[in-house]
Amino acid sequence: MWRPVLIVLQPTPFCNISCDYCYLRGRDNRSVMSAGVLSAIRDKVLPRISPDAAPAIIWHAGEPTVVPVSWYRRAYSELRRTAPTDASFTVQSNGIALGRDWIPFLKETETRIGLSIDGPQAFHDSRRKTKSGKGTWSLVMQTLRELQAARISPKVVTVLHPLSLQAVDEYFEFYRDNGITHVSFSIDEAEGCHASSSFNGKDQRQGSAEFLLGLLKRAYTERYPLHIKEVERMASILAGGELHNEQIDAWQVLVVAANGDVTTFSPEFMEVRSQAHRNFNFGNILTDDFDRIFASALVARTQAEIRKGVDLCRARCRYFAVCGGGAPSNKMQENGSLESAETEFCRLSVQPAAEAFRKFVHWARQRPEDQFISSPRFFAEQHA
Repeated sequence: MWRPVLIVLQPTPFCNISCDYCYLRGRDNRSVMSAGVLSAIRDKVLPRISPDAAPAIIWHAGEPTVVPVSWYRRAYSELRRTAPTDASFTVQSNGIALGRDWIPFLKETETRIGLSIDGPQAFHDSRRKTKSGKGTWSLVMQTLRELQAARISPKVVTVLHPLSLQAVDEYFEFYRDNGITHVSFSIDEAEGCHASSSFNGKDQRQGSAEFLLGLLKRAYTERYPLHIKEVERMASILAGGELHNEQIDAWQVLVVAANGDVTTFSPEFMEVRSQAHRNFNFGNILTDDFDRIFASALVARTQAEIRKGVDLCRARCRYFAVCGGGAPSNKMQENGSLESAETEFCRLSVQPAAEAFRKFVHWARQRPEDQFISSPRFFAEQHA
């Protein structure tokens, strides 16, 4: 049976803030996923999943919490009827509209929460703004404190700017002082309608690696449990875990838009434009037979192109063993072809994480007072 890793559901394309690096084309569209689309997910999609699978089901893109929590109660009740027992649910939010009425729902349904916070206030407010241009840091921090008071610990997504790389201490102290223990880093990549990254034209690989290394050293020295997703993923692989890139095989990732449109491979394909691939729209669950969507010639052709790109990565890139072939959406957006290899996103996200981890283990081994970090396996076990 089908064993997807990630299912992204878009309750609405609308977003209530205006980030400088937003890649969503429909962020002013206030439509909401209909009962018909939810029913199709319940009846056509979820029953095809193997009962012992454990997909992550994420409400994401635009801002999920602009849709009332009462809608999610109904949606959760419907989807839980056919979802695998071990499926998990997550809401990824900017935190602005996530009021206290969400807390009982999150607890009752064991729905996880992710917050987008770009670090200290000056960095966050410079790019994550309200529609009127004001910073949103104070609003999302209030939400963070309310969640923590309710014993809910959100995972945080931080988008970095080149200036961030010079402020490692400020970032570490921000996470430490606000009780944030799980963070994932990205760059403001060229994606969708965001055509140009602030990193364009700058070789920031070493700076990115040193930033992550600095965080690891501070956390280790102060015994603060800061979990960096990108680094821990690589530690797990090097400790003997399985290398798995869910973006290179069809239907490991499924994305369903608010109107029922469907894509696979990279979640960001919903925002990437390519006439040759019908803008990566592989069908609609309201109007198309789901088995035919799965087996479509367009999906098969896209898969073949992606595999050629993965083969190029395998042949050319020293980081392939901890990456597995990159993200097809980045290849298409940056290189104009799925049959391509390295991207700026890889150079500034994947490669620095690998270098930071390598240097961190070497650094830790040289400390005579600390003998207990000696292998990737130990690091992975401590951060599991």
